[in-house]
Amino acid sequence: MNFMKIAWFEYRRRIRSKWFIIGTFGMPILILLISLGTGYMAGSGAGIETKYFGLIDETAYFGAKLSEALDQRYVTGETPALDIAVIEGYYSELQLQYDTLVEEKILDGYFVIPFDFSEKPEVRFYGRSSSNIRLTVVIETELKDILVQKRAENLNLPLETLEDLFFDIDINHYKLGEAEEQEINELVADYIAPFIFMFLLFLGIFTGGQLLLRAVLEERSSRVIEVLLSTVSYNDLMGGKILGLGLLGLTQSAFYLLVVVLTGYYYDLSIVTPTIGFLYFVYFILGYLLYAGIYIGVGALFDSEQEAQQAIQIITFIAVIPMILWTIVIENPNSSLVNALSYIPPVTPFFMMIKIAVGETTVTQVVLTLTIMIISVFGSIRLAAKVFRTGILLYGKRITLPEILRWIRA
Repeated sequence: MNFMKIAWFEYRRRIRSKWFIIGTFGMPILILLISLGTGYMAGSGAGIETKYFGLIDETAYFGAKLSEALDQRYVTGETPALDIAVIEGYYSELQLQYDTLVEEKILDGYFVIPFDFSEKPEVRFYGRSSSNIRLTVVIETELKDILVQKRAENLNLPLETLEDLFFDIDINHYKLGEAEEQEINELVADYIAPFIFMFLLFLGIFTGGQLLLRAVLEERSSRVIEVLLSTVSYNDLMGGKILGLGLLGLTQSAFYLLVVVLTGYYYDLSIVTPTIGFLYFVYFILGYLLYAGIYIGVGALFDSEQEAQQAIQIITFIAVIPMILWTIVIENPNSSLVNALSYIPPVTPFFMMIKIAVGETTVTQVVLTLTIMIISVFGSIRLAAKVFRTGILLYGKRITLPEILRWIRA
């Protein structure tokens, strides 16, 4: 069959491309290097600079205690996130001086502990921007501990009583039906894995879609498409390209999924189950075919890739929605919003992949979404075929929306 020959040609030509090989094998290596590199920098303190603050202490007590607590917090050899210079005095007398220090960027900001802090625990911060908000939380935490200790002393509470009153509670996590406590790496993997599956699905679908768009545009702009259509039918040409580049995306996704399986095996984590693996490929195939219809239809309408990419932006923005909402889906997989979005075909594969990986979906929902996807794929390919058949040989003419609608109705 002609379309199988075209599919095999497209697959063989692209898979032997050095850029495809570099991209396929290089992406996991690059992600690994970035992850290890950022982890090392975070652990070593690289990239962290010390912020310098002033502190006006109207109580003549809490400032010194805070300075001691911060010295203990940032151990020797560790780059301190902040350094505070404490001065005892009144804000009304020192405001002008400290405002000038901040404006001249000698200080990043300054705190004021008011004289009535013990009765009314509020601290004021003055700075140039809100970028220091995380560090102000550190000051809040330390001052709260100091104030608790002072109040305990005023009530003549012994240290042992204070320790009995303030303690931490550890929550141990167990999988249903298992007696062994889950390790922290298992909990992190369970939380991150759904995003990984969704991201790989997104990467595979849109890699195949972009290749399909470029293939059509290249052959259209070079007039090779005319030669091809003199020997094969429109349907064979379109079907062969969709199948060949779909197999390419499937190969790439299978490789990435294998990397995830081997990574999980190395860390003794069960990340990919047979059910997840099977449904991953099912949603990949349906998602790719849905977007393939869109991409090949758009490719048949434009002479340049720049115009085609501008036209495809809206669809791309819609597909990015699951990337933005993935934490909401993981934490609230059965909310009304998530369930509603799961039935919208352009984003169905991505939302459902997260829900399946989290383990919060039903057989009915899977069957229903797959049915919706199959119907959507049929419609997408059918409409794309009509646009492709009419628009692929039109050159130098700006095609209008009414014309496209006439092609579809024909």
